[in-house]
Amino acid sequence: MTSFAHPTLREFHPSRRPAPGGLGQLLSRTAATLRLWRTRVHQKHLLAQLGERDWHDMGVSQSDVYAELNRPFWRAPPPC
Repeated sequence: MTSFAHPTLREFHPSRRPAPGGLGQLLSRTAATLRLWRTRVHQKHLLAQLGERDWHDMGVSQSDVYAELNRPFWRAPPPC
């Protein structure tokens, strides 16, 4: 059977290409993501401990706080 695809097009699928940067870069990005998630969890924990007066001092409403606490830690907060 003859292939009609150009030889360079056969290597197009991402699973056939080597990862840019290799394993070291993948581990570095993974570690950075895990640190970011841990920071978000910690910040959400601290926010949950604050009271309404503290929220008022920060200039956020109760609904803003509840929206933040209900958002999964892996999701980035919306831009300001």
